[in-house]
Parts: sequence; C-alpha cells; structure tokens
Amino acid sequence: MSDTDVLLDDALLLVEQNFYFLHMGEFLGKLTKTEDLSDRSLFVVKKYDNDQAYYFNAELIHELLVNARETQNEAISLFEYFVEFNAFRGICMAMVESLRFESPFKVFMQRLCGEQYENFVDILSFVRNVLSHNIHSEIRLSEKDYDGTLKRIRRMGRNPNIAFAFQYALRLPELGAPNDAYTFTCQIDFESLEEGMPFLEILSMWDLMMLSELCFNLVMTYRMQEEKKVNVLENEE
Repeated sequence: MSDTDVLLDDALLLVEQNFYFLHMGEFLGKLTKTEDLSDRSLFVVKKYDNDQAYYFNAELIHELLVNARETQNEAISLFEYFVEFNAFRGICMAMVESLRFESPFKVFMQRLCGEQYENFVDILSFVRNVLSHNIHSEIRLSEKDYDGTLKRIRRMGRNPNIAFAFQYALRLPELGAPNDAYTFTCQIDFESLEEGMPFLEILSMWDLMMLSELCFNLVMTYRMQEEKKVNVLENEE
C-alpha cells in the first residue's frame, strides 16, 4: 500500500470507529440514566509501562453519574453531550480528510452523489469546523467556521444556498433502508450565516445523527464494493 492508501484507510477506519463509539456511548448514557451505578466501585486505574499508573478521580465519576440520574430521559446528560458531539466531529473530520485524496473512494463518492458532491463536502467541512473551533456551551458560530467554505463556493461559481438529499432506496438499495422514503436532507444558506448564530438552529441533532449514519454507510458500502472487486480478481486468477 502507498502512503496515500494508508492515510485513506486510516481516515475511513476513523469514520467507522467514531460511529461505533457513538452507539456504545449512547447505550452507556442511557444506562447511567436508568441504573444507579453510584454504589459500585468507582476506583479506576490505568497501568502503563515502567510501573506507571494513572488513578482516575472517583469523585468526578460520581458527579457524572449523579448528573445522569438527575437528567430527564429525553434530555441530554453531560456524558451524552460529549459522546455525541465528539463523535459528530470525529466522523466529519475523518470524512473531510478522506476526500482530500485523489483516490477510488473520492471517485466512488463523486459517482454516488453526482452534482450534489460538492454540497456534501461543504456540509461536512462546516460541521467539522464548528465542532472543532467551538468554545461556547451553546455551540455558536464563529466567522471562521463558514467563511472559508463560502469563499470556496463563490470561487467555484456555485449557489451558496446549498441543498443535499440522499434517498437510500435510490442510491444505496443494497443496504435495505427501513422504507423507500428514508432520506437524509440538508439545506444551508452560507450567505445568511452570521457570527454568534446557534449551530443547532442550522443543523438539528436529528440532522447530525442522520449525517453521521450516512457517512458510516457510505464508508461501509465502499469497503464492500472494494472487497468484491478483490474477490473477483482472485477468482479470475
């Protein structure tokens, strides 16, 4: 494998791992809301080479468990907040990096998304930027979150009011979507974005979940197709 192939494979693997992390994190988040774990042993230690060990603070763990138990089932706990937004950021970051390479994966994405490909890249870049730069507890926009993408859109002579729609039954029928109408849709008017705007008024939590799922499904479909190609070549030999 070339250096580019290795980097691409690492980026795609990171998309998969973050999606798994999102699922496991959501399960543990729900568990901490429904089960009282504060009476368990909260002693956690990680041991390393050379007899080094790091001891985690049991009081901090207890505080998070109390926070989870006090959080209403439909509300988001502190633990769930960090699980979700770190997973969203990791997935979009890895997807953006994977599409920087001139590779079979990029060709696969361009073919699958067609004329919507650049819009999809803009959405991924926007989410990655916001969640990487954010220092507001409410996640508010900074100009640097969208300015570079807007300039890119203008350089390409494209409409800054971008739209993206991905209907699974039409584009990835092999995945067996829950129903024919199962679709991820997104629209962002980059010219209307302003400093301080709440991020979740532009993309909802539902949008971010669906975007993350789509990224994972795209990566898995690409891997399956590449594996089939390898199997065909091996059989021909």
